[in-house]
Amino acid sequence: MTLAQAEFDTMLNETGHHFDSARLSESHGVACGLLCRSPASQADDFMSLLASLHMLQQPELQVSQSLGRMFEVCRAQLDDDEFRFELYLPPDEDPLEERTTALAQWCTGFLAGLGSGQDGDVFDTSSEEVGEALSDLEQIARAELGGGDDSEEEESALVEIIEYLRVVTFMLREELRPASPHDKL
Repeated sequence: MTLAQAEFDTMLNETGHHFDSARLSESHGVACGLLCRSPASQADDFMSLLASLHMLQQPELQVSQSLGRMFEVCRAQLDDDEFRFELYLPPDEDPLEERTTALAQWCTGFLAGLGSGQDGDVFDTSSEEVGEALSDLEQIARAELGGGDDSEEEESALVEIIEYLRVVTFMLREELRPASPHDKL
């Protein structure tokens, strides 16, 4: 079990009846998308976005604190030069179907967070790489198990998709990040 998976289990326990594993993954996706599009966003912005997406209504204090902590961990991981960012997904021991659903929900949340940026429409980008990545995210958001007999093959595919999403997250973060004053020098 990775650190992110251990944190995921802890968060799932702390959020109680408010979130199942897919909804928690989706919330992490929202945080990641929001931070990729608007790096200066704060935990309050994240909580407001969750409320506007009807993912969270009148949360208990512990739930708010847990989600705020998840948001700050996400920020730290995205800012980490060591590429230690991990998606919040159910542990490998959970059923493949549950993990696939959570991964699809993470992508749905990521796209929602990404689309919430204040400056322009990220989906009307001229960059071919960004357009392709967004298309891939949309397709993964609709993912379902193939129903094949080879769960080992599906397991391997899931691992590859997760790694791809890690790379895409960093690529989108760099491509969509607003130019800093230092970039203009």
